[in-house]
Amino acid sequence: MIANNHGTRRSYRRVHGVVTRMYAHSFDMVDWDGMTVHALFPDRLATMAHGLGKGSVVDAYGLITHDGRQCVMRVERLERFTPHPHRTVTAADLPRPGFDFTDGLGSVAYVRQLRDDE
Repeated sequence: MIANNHGTRRSYRRVHGVVTRMYAHSFDMVDWDGMTVHALFPDRLATMAHGLGKGSVVDAYGLITHDGRQCVMRVERLERFTPHPHRTVTAADLPRPGFDFTDGLGSVAYVRQLRDDE
């Protein structure tokens, strides 16, 4: 990081984290270490950034300024991560009973046998 005369540190880096709050031209995110970053995005990224919501997982690249109490990032590139879709469950995925209580009879034959046994 490069330090200036005012004690502010600046660095270009990537922050991978979760969006916690959205504003008109910025959002707050928390990375996996618990650091909160206030991310300012330019107009060219506004469409993508406005599609984000609370809980969205993103990679933000840009210049971070840290003055000892807050981190502010001027975002230059933004990537959104979407969860992998799960395969749709079908009837074939459901467990089947391990026994055949009809002894191989069809439904009509099984009901006839039940009636005859009474």
